[in-house]
Amino acid sequence: MNSESFKWSEKCDSLCDAPVNPLDASDLDRNHPALVFLKYWEKIGDGGLPDRADFAPMDVPSVLKWFMLFRREMDGDVDNYHLFLQGSSAAEMTHGLLQGQYLHEFTSSYCYETRRDLMRAVLEAEKPLYGRIEISTQGEYEVDVTVGMFPLSEGDQKLVFVVPAPISLELRSLI
Repeated sequence: MNSESFKWSEKCDSLCDAPVNPLDASDLDRNHPALVFLKYWEKIGDGGLPDRADFAPMDVPSVLKWFMLFRREMDGDVDNYHLFLQGSSAAEMTHGLLQGQYLHEFTSSYCYETRRDLMRAVLEAEKPLYGRIEISTQGEYEVDVTVGMFPLSEGDQKLVFVVPAPISLELRSLI
C-alpha cells in the first residue's frame, strides 16, 4: 500500500461515524501519538492540570498532524464542545477540516454521546483517558483507530486535546 493508492475518504468511513469505546492506555502501541503527547502533558502539567499557555506545539511536532483541540462551552447546564484546531491527519480521518464546528454538528447522536461522555470524564478526572473507534471500511484495510483525550485549562475554560491515530502503523505512516 502506498500513499497514492490509499485515500481515507475513499476507503473508510469518517472517524465521526463510529462510537468511542473506553480503552486502557496499555492497549495503545508504544509509538502511538497519544502516548507521545502523554509524556509531554505530564511534563508541562508538573503533577497538575496543564494550562494551554504552557503548551508549545514545536515541542511535540510528531503529534500535531493527529490532534483535535476542543473548548468546552457551557450554556447553562449544557456542555458543548467547539473544535477550534485540527491537524491534517485528523482532518483526513474526519473527511474534512471541521474547525469552527461543534462536536454535535458533525457526529451522529449516539457517536456524539460516546465522545461527549469521554470528554466529560476526562475533564472531571483531570487525567487522560483512552478509547477505540471501530471504523467501517470498503475493502481489506485494518483501520480501527485508538484515541487519547487530555484535559487542559485555559484560564477558567476547559479544553480537551484529542489524539486519534489508526492502529495500523503502515496506515499511520500514509496519512
